[in-house]
Formats: sequence, structure tokens, C-alpha cells
Amino acid sequence: LFIALLLSLCTDVFAFGNSFQKNRVLSSQPSSTTKPWGLRAKTADNDPSDVVKNLEDKFHYEGRILPPDDDFRCGFVSLIGAANMGKSTLLNALLEETLCTTTNRPQTTRHSILGILHSDKQKCQICFQDTPGVIEDPAYKLQEGMMEAVQGAFRDSDIILVITDMFSTPIPDDELFGKLNLSDKKKIVVVNKIDLAEKINLENQHQVQYHNSKGDDDEDVEQLYRRTVSVEDAVQNWRMLVPDALAIIPMTASNGPEDAGVVALRSLLLGGDDVPKAFRDLGRPIPGMFQPGVKFINNDEAALIIPDGPPLYDPDTLTDRNERFFASEIIRATLFTKLGKELPYCCEVRIDQFKEPTPNDKKQVIRINATICVERDSQKGIVVGKGGVKIKDVGMEAREKLEEFLQEKVHLELNVKVDKNWRRDEKKLKAYGYLK
Repeated sequence: LFIALLLSLCTDVFAFGNSFQKNRVLSSQPSSTTKPWGLRAKTADNDPSDVVKNLEDKFHYEGRILPPDDDFRCGFVSLIGAANMGKSTLLNALLEETLCTTTNRPQTTRHSILGILHSDKQKCQICFQDTPGVIEDPAYKLQEGMMEAVQGAFRDSDIILVITDMFSTPIPDDELFGKLNLSDKKKIVVVNKIDLAEKINLENQHQVQYHNSKGDDDEDVEQLYRRTVSVEDAVQNWRMLVPDALAIIPMTASNGPEDAGVVALRSLLLGGDDVPKAFRDLGRPIPGMFQPGVKFINNDEAALIIPDGPPLYDPDTLTDRNERFFASEIIRATLFTKLGKELPYCCEVRIDQFKEPTPNDKKQVIRINATICVERDSQKGIVVGKGGVKIKDVGMEAREKLEEFLQEKVHLELNVKVDKNWRRDEKKLKAYGYLK
């Protein structure tokens, strides 16, 4: 009896499916039958866009990303370059927000960090990926993980921002640089720190120098590692190194969001308001800034840089990282400013507790407990300091930075523990988020 009922049910379903398909394909008149969810079978007068609109009405909820106009653009832009080129500083300036921690020490950035720039006016969303500084020969597992982040950002990006400085500091990984030139991805070169032009000694500017003492009979190698001492020379050098770069833009990112070079780059990527004016504000045109035969890039041409596509994040979203992550980064950056040259590279910061106040709490204070991990007992002693003076100093400065970032009062408690050889331990690095 059960089998008979099951066969009967299958027959009914099959018959209904055939009937529905026949009605959907062959009927030339709108059906008066209302299908589930208020949808009707497709007919000549029932446009697919009506179905989509009906779905949008039925499944709308607060916080949902609405579909964009047909001409909306969205893409990934990766910032890649040697250590200490100002990638994080540039991202902060482009976003007009202090998202990434910055210090004057190389390799402050260990993770790939997403920063989102959204413009309803330009109908564009740009997903920037800040990356660790490129290391030619990683010395331990942590650095290997950092380079995996660089390679992943390179692979997933639509546009590559190559960040260098006035001295033409190269990407130290020749293999990665080779991939850059072989790639058909769109490229823009940023010549950062041009303010140094006023501080350097130009007496020996005609004497050819090389980064890392590299320079031999190979003309390409000589060009890649040639050290430049002027903005004009750097622009022309990088035009030869990356001939298909859409633009080579000089700037000083540390000047902030209103730096003329930062404004020009932001305008170029967003496709407006007035891209030619933004580049005119840079001053006298520098030969090599654009590709041969190109005098300037207009708004329409700039709008083609970021590909068409719907936004991936809500317009108010700045990053996909949470506050615990940035609390860890802020504390770690404080260690860079307070400790000796080598010790901060042995430190990792883990957030054990991040407790926000409830509306009923008398004291509206965020309570953060963090552990600073070092590799050896001797390092622990240095971080703590005699009588705990050093760790107290670190905590006071980190708390001030956290309060500025979170815009809330913060109670910070720091502990130090030895986690032997964590930089070389694959299991620990996976737990810390450096390896997949």
C-alpha cells in the first residue's frame, strides 16, 4: 500500500511538472494563476525584471545590500611593494580613516588588511588590500605566511598598486616582479615619499648607484636595482620597468588625504569628479607619468579601470576585520615604538578578552585583556622591564591609542608569556591566523 501511494504521488508530481513546463514555454497569454511567493509562470508579457523586482520586494530586510545600477563598478586593488614604502600610510590616506597601524619600522604589517572605499556619487566600491612588505628570502615560517598573504592579494586583485619611493626601491622578489610584468592586470605605480627630495645630497646624483649592491651586465637587472635621487628620474625609471602602467603618480602619503598625489590616485580609481584637474594639481607634467602618446586620462577612461560589478559590502563598511584584531595591531605597533630594534619582531599579541560595557553599567569602559607572546625568557624580561616599568609604559601608550581608535574609555591589562619559537611553529601560526 505504501509503495502504491508513493508511486501515485510521484505520478502526480511528474504530471504537474509537465503541465507547468508546457504552460511556461508555450503559453502566449499571461496566466491568471498565481504561483507561490506571488510569482507567475514566464510568458511573453512577463519580463524577467518583474520577477527580480518581485523577489526584491519579498526578501527585503534591514542591512541588506540592494542591487546597484547597471553601471556600478566594484573591484579589488592590492598594494604591493618592499617593506617600509608607506603602503599602510597610503591606504589610510585613501580611505581618509586611520585603519592600519603605522610606524617608521619595516614589517609592521603582518596580515593582509581589507579597506573599503565606497562612493555613491561615482557608483563605485573599491576593496583595497594592504599587504606585508615583500621579503625576497623568508627566514622562518612567519615570514613565509606573510608572503603567502602577498601572493594571495596579487592573485585575487583586479588592479595592482606598486608602491615605491623616490629612490626607486624595487620589489625585492625578482620572481614576483616578473609575474607583475607578465600579468595582464591593470597596474599603477606610486612613487611615495617625494618630500625626501629636499633632504638628500644631490652632489653625487650623476654617479649610478644600486640597491643592495646589485648591478651587473644584465641591463634589466641594472634598471631594476638602479637607485634614483629625483622624482623625475624615478618616474622615468619606473616607466621603463613597468611600461604598461596606466599612471605613475608621485606623492607624499604621510601628508594625509589632501596630498595632491593621494587626491589624484583616489580620483583616478573612482573615475571622477574631475580626473584631469586632479593631475594638473600635481604641478608640471613629468615625462613618463602616462603611457606614450597619452597626455592625460579623462573621467570616462578612468571609469574603465575598476570593473563593472555589484558592491560586495554595505556602503558603511570600512573593513572586514573586527575590533579585537585592531586592538591587537595597536598594541603590537606600540611595542615597535617602545622596544629595541629586533625585539618587536619576536612579539605576538593575542586578545584574551574584549568586553564592551552594557547600557546598565555605571562605568562605560571597554575592558581588554591581552597577552604579549615572546620566544625566550630573556625577551620576557626586557618587555616587562625592571620593576614592570617597561610594560607599564607600553600599556599607557597603547591605551591612549585604543581610546582614540575606539572612541571609548578603555581599561587595558597586559600579560607577557614565553611561547617558544612561535614564529617557526606551523601549528601556532595557523592558530594565530598567519597560515591557512
